[in-house]
Amino acid sequence: MPYGEGDRRGIMRRAGVYDAEGVYQPLSQCFRNSDSPTTLEPEGPCPAPEERLKGTWLFGGLLYQHFGHALLESTGRLWARSAMPKVNNIVFLTKKEVTSPNRFIRPMRPMVQMFSGGANKLAGIKVPTRVDRLVLAPQGFGTGDMVAGCPEMRDHIHAALDQEVKPEGSEKLYISRTALYSKRGRYLGEDRIEKLLEAEGYSIFHPQEHDLETQAARYAAAKTIISSDNSALHLAAFFAHKDSRLAIIMRRPGNVIEDYLAQYKWFAGMEPDVIDALSGRYYQFEGAKKKQLSELYSELNFPTLGRSLQERGYIASDAGWTDPTEEEIEAERLDLSERLGSAIVLAEGLNF
Repeated sequence: MPYGEGDRRGIMRRAGVYDAEGVYQPLSQCFRNSDSPTTLEPEGPCPAPEERLKGTWLFGGLLYQHFGHALLESTGRLWARSAMPKVNNIVFLTKKEVTSPNRFIRPMRPMVQMFSGGANKLAGIKVPTRVDRLVLAPQGFGTGDMVAGCPEMRDHIHAALDQEVKPEGSEKLYISRTALYSKRGRYLGEDRIEKLLEAEGYSIFHPQEHDLETQAARYAAAKTIISSDNSALHLAAFFAHKDSRLAIIMRRPGNVIEDYLAQYKWFAGMEPDVIDALSGRYYQFEGAKKKQLSELYSELNFPTLGRSLQERGYIASDAGWTDPTEEEIEAERLDLSERLGSAIVLAEGLNF
């Protein structure tokens, strides 16, 4: 049942699976983390089916098109493919109410196939649908306290990606946000960081400009990564190992960094270096929600950043790691404002 009767609250919607007797199955409930369900039991009786899926299918849960949520939440039941490898058809509830599920699924197909170990058919549900035989597995991955993944999920992911991905690219990688849509949060002066790290032998990588296969290959090849805290690190975590090195440069205040630390601990057995070089001055575009830290523009203390990278062995020298001038920061802010079509101004009243 993709959309059922009852009020929706925040990220939650009424949807799920009923058995052949019309009894709702709690195992089909989807989660962001253990305290934040994204689906709730619909109210009223089980609806009459309007369509039918023939054969045996694995229930994939809620499919997102947002990269980070898809990676952490929509892959969370794919571990069952290792337990039941002959079940290679996967059916999803689509996050949005759509008229063409296949069109919604199409851009997510490479991710599902990579993380499932080569699924055959994918389907999305738009109306109450009877499935001949449906395999229900617990969601074994998510955000917050679910980001460590269940043991079966971790084992499955490593086996599937070893099979699907061939390493290719530089051993030293910097993941950049300079080419992202202007609304996406970042720290100011990042082009300066790119030039300094290129001089240290790092390859500058813009994930959104490459297909998933290329992204995976680059992360699999990298032995050292420097990056801000962003969704790309969730993908890179699947290819890290205990000898990998990762420096996370905080781009916003708050505890979002904890998800990355937990994922790298449990999936790779390693601990990233977290560098807090935030200057304490932040910007938002006019009309932004005060709690939307993902769309925050931050200033960094470059001498602190360079010294931290040098002390931890990521760069040979911190010479040249000087702050951008006020004029350079102002020029970047105005350029971002123009491209966004909304003024970017100093953030006030933020509660971290």
